Amino acid sequence: MTVCAETIHQLTIPTPFLVGPVHVYLICGRSLTLVDTGPLTSEGKNEVIQQLYNLGYKIEDIDQVILSHHHPDHIGLASLFKHATLIGHRFLEPWLNKDQAFFNKCKQFLTDLYVKNGLPHELVSKIERASQSYMDFIEPAELGVIVKHDDEVPGLPGWRVKEVPGHAQNHIMIVREHDQLAIGADVLLASISSNALLEAPMNGEIRPKTLLQYRKSLQLVKDLNITLLLPGHGEVINNVNMLVDARLEGHSRRAQVIKDIISTRQLTASEISYELFKEKHLKQPDLTFSETFGHLDLLLEQKEVMVKEKDGLFLFENE
Repeated sequence: MTVCAETIHQLTIPTPFLVGPVHVYLICGRSLTLVDTGPLTSEGKNEVIQQLYNLGYKIEDIDQVILSHHHPDHIGLASLFKHATLIGHRFLEPWLNKDQAFFNKCKQFLTDLYVKNGLPHELVSKIERASQSYMDFIEPAELGVIVKHDDEVPGLPGWRVKEVPGHAQNHIMIVREHDQLAIGADVLLASISSNALLEAPMNGEIRPKTLLQYRKSLQLVKDLNITLLLPGHGEVINNVNMLVDARLEGHSRRAQVIKDIISTRQLTASEISYELFKEKHLKQPDLTFSETFGHLDLLLEQKEVMVKEKDGLFLFENE
């Protein structure tokens, strides 16, 4: 797609994950800029190299790589671009560096959270194994430039960074100001709702309420009046505000389902998650529990449910 003097190319890179292929974007502007990289797999690496070659470029030609967030389908091949400056949010650093001490703190925090909310130990272990295996799809690299909300994107005059936490604490998108075109990674997807994944606090503060964060990020996206959003997965989005409204309404509907589930009884978050997702909760507890817990945060924020501690477990019930 060609807009003014810049050409933006979409490269679609295979991943081994259920979400399917990931889109990364090459912006041919003042600096030759790649947004995201794809995962660390031999197939992913070969596709990035080949698709850049098809466009007339080599890995060494890339001036800078903007990393939208820490998930391996987006940053796994960052170390491939040794001649490029890596750009991202400050919270990206320990993930990109594969800081084991940081990982251990996250694991301990989340394990305690899971256990206190009734998740069986076998599912806790399953989540821990999955989290560890995801990191195998990232090659450690060093962040060269840290950006924050409303910074101009280095090397791309007229583009601004927007912080959009929720799906990840370090999630950023970039927006071109003159026409409000955005490269949004996972902040908004056409066919599926991005999960507001549970995360540990970054600096010892209280647990981030990721769904509440995500809803604020969606409202920011709406307020920007994005004309065209280039996503990390799926189809390009041109009805951005309508889709944001649909996602926000979907959160409200899911919250109401949870209220109905606990209308006559107290349940743990894990029990609620099983009621919502049945066998899927046993197969993908990391995703289902995050979604359930996010909606419980929303209901607590709206004072529609309350939580009590009994025998070391947190139990939810309607107000």
